[in-house]
Amino acid sequence: MGKQQNNFKQAMAELLNGRNSDLVQEGEGPAERPSAAPVQPEEPMAPVERPQGLQAEIPAWAGRGGSVIAEEMTVEGKLCTDSPLQIRGRVKGSVSGRGNLLVSGGVEGDVQCGELQLQGAKVLGNIQSSGAVRIDAQAVVSGDVAAGELELAGKIKGNLQIEGTAVLGSSAVLIGDLRAHRLSIAEGAVLQGSVEVTGGLQDAAF
Repeated sequence: MGKQQNNFKQAMAELLNGRNSDLVQEGEGPAERPSAAPVQPEEPMAPVERPQGLQAEIPAWAGRGGSVIAEEMTVEGKLCTDSPLQIRGRVKGSVSGRGNLLVSGGVEGDVQCGELQLQGAKVLGNIQSSGAVRIDAQAVVSGDVAAGELELAGKIKGNLQIEGTAVLGSSAVLIGDLRAHRLSIAEGAVLQGSVEVTGGLQDAAF
């Protein structure tokens, strides 16, 4: 009885071993676990291209920092600041402050500031500046101008009151009265109105 059991166990072992070997040969073998794809290191984000500083496009003027009204912006109402200000958009209202002002957009209202530069700007209102006012050939002002100094290459329709020197370039057009301490007019400038130059009056002898 014991011998038959041993023979049976041996036969079963041989049968199982043979079956397993057949499975290995006929099948594809045990499924291989797919290897994980190598993790690619994250590429650093490209730096954001920032526009060059606005100061690089603007002639040097006193004061650092300040505020900017961008080209696509429109501000309605009174605007007050004592810091330097650049208006590239549009302001519908007065602008007042003691800081320097650069306008390349438009202002519909009176302007009061330190130094003033108009670059291709349009101002519909009176201007009062405690410093110099510089108006390029593409700029237009419809209103009176009172300033310490004036350099005009554009167009003004209004009266001028200049404490120091008024310089009218060859492309300047002034329709209005002019009163200044000193005056320089280039050939080609257009002036329609009265002119009063006060410098030297105290030394004039009659």
